[in-house]
Amino acid sequence: MKKWIIIGAAALLLVVAVGGGGYLLLNRLGGSGDEFVTEGAVDVGGAPHPVELGTVDSVMVLDTTVRAEPGKGVKAQQGGQVVHLWVTEGAEVEEGAPIVNVKITEEPAPDAGGEDAAPAAPVTREVSLYAPVDGKVSGLDDVQVGDVLEPGAVVATVAPDVYRAVSTIPANDLYRFYEEPDDILLEIKNGPPPAPCEFLSLGAAEGGEEPSGTDGGFPMDGGGDTGGGAGGELACRVPSDMQVFEGVQGKLSISTGRAEDVVVVPVTAVRGTTGEGEVIVVAEDGTEEVRPVELGVSDGSFIEVVSGVEVGEQVMDPIPLDSRFDVPGAEDETDDMYLEEEGM
Repeated sequence: MKKWIIIGAAALLLVVAVGGGGYLLLNRLGGSGDEFVTEGAVDVGGAPHPVELGTVDSVMVLDTTVRAEPGKGVKAQQGGQVVHLWVTEGAEVEEGAPIVNVKITEEPAPDAGGEDAAPAAPVTREVSLYAPVDGKVSGLDDVQVGDVLEPGAVVATVAPDVYRAVSTIPANDLYRFYEEPDDILLEIKNGPPPAPCEFLSLGAAEGGEEPSGTDGGFPMDGGGDTGGGAGGELACRVPSDMQVFEGVQGKLSISTGRAEDVVVVPVTAVRGTTGEGEVIVVAEDGTEEVRPVELGVSDGSFIEVVSGVEVGEQVMDPIPLDSRFDVPGAEDETDDMYLEEEGM
């Protein structure tokens, strides 16, 4: 049973203790009432927890949308005039197949033939534009013999008959990607059975910036709130034997990192969840030591400690809130605070 206690900003002190573990909140006012006392950290009723060996498997489940693989354009780099169409709209072609022939007129160099020579005539030649990939041709409906193309104009598009599943990763969840994911499972709503989906890319979501990378070059940053940014976009290749259609919805189950037989502690016992953090080590005589730690993979419940503590030591769980963040109004701008008490 849960009981919600609402504490107004004017409350001087409220302590709620729950037997066997719960939450303890201190909302402090001192002096004349105009001055806040912020000494120490909030006591949340923590207790020593043993440092142990364990396995951490970080799995993320995201909504996804199936998209047809983007095509590649057949581009007339130098422009020209269309003189021949080799294929028609919708044709299936192989990479390197001719699509369109264009006639290019090249003006001679200004000094060709020397100062006393007669001006050279323009040179006309015919070139073929080829398919950049295997796939289906589109965009030729609007192209006719005699059309004049501007330099760089895209005459047609060739798209392979394959699909990708694309998911948006909230910005703060990008921290959960510890390595390039090699275990992704795709499930289509009301569709075929789940199947492996080969990782393609992790980059910026539309309107966002590229996620920052780790020392190894892979982004370590992964719907919902994006934490103030556009987040990232992950794509994987839909298996060729899986029947899908453009725009169908589904989910991706992504293994973002795994560590076996490593030192682990509860995530609630650590300040920080990525790269570096700190714990409070509790000695046998009850004395406490704030100790920096190097962190690894987290599954949301436990986190790998690469260095800083050893098996057999004990850490305070949950770790008290840093006193610099324990200020009135930090959690709720309405000056009301909510305390959830377990077991009442």
